Amino acid sequence: MSAAYLYETHMHTRQASACSDTPGRDYIQKYIDFGYDGIIITDHFWRGNCGVDRTLPWPDFVRQFVSGYEEARDEGEKRGLKVFFGWEENFEGDEYLIYGLDGQFMLNHPDMIRWTRRQQYDAVHAAGGCVVQAHPFRSRGYNHGIFLSPFLSDGIEGFNAGNEMKWNSQAMRYAHWTGLPVTAGSDNHHAYAMKQENLAGVAFDQPLNDIADYVRAILEKRPFAAHLPVPVPDWTEDMAPDLPAFWLDEMGERTDKDVQQMLLRGL
Repeated sequence: MSAAYLYETHMHTRQASACSDTPGRDYIQKYIDFGYDGIIITDHFWRGNCGVDRTLPWPDFVRQFVSGYEEARDEGEKRGLKVFFGWEENFEGDEYLIYGLDGQFMLNHPDMIRWTRRQQYDAVHAAGGCVVQAHPFRSRGYNHGIFLSPFLSDGIEGFNAGNEMKWNSQAMRYAHWTGLPVTAGSDNHHAYAMKQENLAGVAFDQPLNDIADYVRAILEKRPFAAHLPVPVPDWTEDMAPDLPAFWLDEMGERTDKDVQQMLLRGL
């Protein structure tokens, strides 16, 4: 496949993510300079590292949450970069990238701040979106376990530029055994630190007209390529998860499945 159109799938703005220092507009020219056709803003939502005041009335919260995306979209329209909307939600340290929906969906669903993984998956699907599990094997100070959700995800972020490489190797192995589409993203938080050789994304042989095109590619398992700055080493048996790891069932409940054995032998 000739993959001529490159897209960032995972990034954060100062307006809605507490861990970012970059306004949405400040990313645009850099991504253009680095050859990207588009980006997807995926700020941290309610249970993640959200930078929006959670005491605001729900409509005000949503307006502030989408403002980084809107600023980036407007700047992208001026300069010729496509900008799409998504978000990243957290449960027990396991995080999910939501694509295909918009701020109006959020306004209509104030109960989404209490959704379980199952409820999230069903509601997102019912509205025409998709769910991709972000950096599934990451070990950071905010999580104390690894929760794998293959029945409640439509894709796996196999490469995350903010991950240690062994975590990406584990994620790639996990995606291989599940058969779910593999995505890649930079998890970009800081425009000032951007270097082309460190950025990831997904590449298509045709341009994406809107976020729905990306959702269809994932749900229908259409061909696209994970764009990686460096190759991911093959998983080896000594790459055990850094935290206690749990395989979740169709309802998002923990099972007794041995994750290390799953990585070794498959499902």
